[in-house]
Amino acid sequence: MINNFNFLQAKNIKHAVDVLAREERVCPVVGGTNVLVNMKRGPLPVDTILDLSGLSALRSITADDGIISLGAGVNVAELLEWSKANSVAAELFSPMCSEFAGPLIRNLATVGGNICDASPASDLAPPLLALDASVVLASKAREIRKIKLADFFQGVRLTDRLPDELMTHIEFQQPNDEIFYYYKLGKRKADAISIVSVAISIKYDKEKVKRARIALGASAPIPFRSKSAEEVLFEKAMDPQIVDSAAAAAVADSNPIDDHRASAEYRRRMIEVLIKRGLTKIADERVNSK
Repeated sequence: MINNFNFLQAKNIKHAVDVLAREERVCPVVGGTNVLVNMKRGPLPVDTILDLSGLSALRSITADDGIISLGAGVNVAELLEWSKANSVAAELFSPMCSEFAGPLIRNLATVGGNICDASPASDLAPPLLALDASVVLASKAREIRKIKLADFFQGVRLTDRLPDELMTHIEFQQPNDEIFYYYKLGKRKADAISIVSVAISIKYDKEKVKRARIALGASAPIPFRSKSAEEVLFEKAMDPQIVDSAAAAAVADSNPIDDHRASAEYRRRMIEVLIKRGLTKIADERVNSK
């Protein structure tokens, strides 16, 4: 079946939110990678495609007063280059972006598109969760609304974004003295959907963990932070016993599925392995940096 829908090109953000307030069943797009895949499966449940690709306001990355803002229209290739050039959470963004799909998709797929798609296996979500990022939404009725990314995901491909809202950017505090770890397990090093992905951020106070963020992808119906594992690490020296306990807590928080990529049991085992590997690597880096 062929989709029948209107196509509108947004002139600016105000025009975009006006369209979202006025029209029903609107699908905002920039790169359109998810939309094209979904169109192949059948007609889209939309009446209007709203093209945002010409809005420069969505394509910028800024740093202001310690807050990093990633425009929703920034593509993965641009994020990779910016992260390398500015040394901002490069240990998270560089491997994630480099392994994201293939070069063609990396030049099209956007920050906002990947997050709003709300796939349990989202590549961008775990690093951004490890940075405690917030989603910024604009609308005609409410102007600006911020919500923590951890609260934005509501279920498989479901988010807290209301139909009249436009994601404008994602923001997080400039990292300061954190040690990061990221790993994506897939069938291939790139151009593969995640079997399990892990992103970790640890901040020390002397020998003890002052703050821990452990984020997981493809491990539950939504990308999430393992609060139980974070609590295990809080104000503890990261010895092997604590690492094992944190990994076990992360497995207990998870709820993976069986599918053609891997069984739930395999995913649980890999969560344990990757959390242990990541925390051990971070602990070793801490020792070697003294």
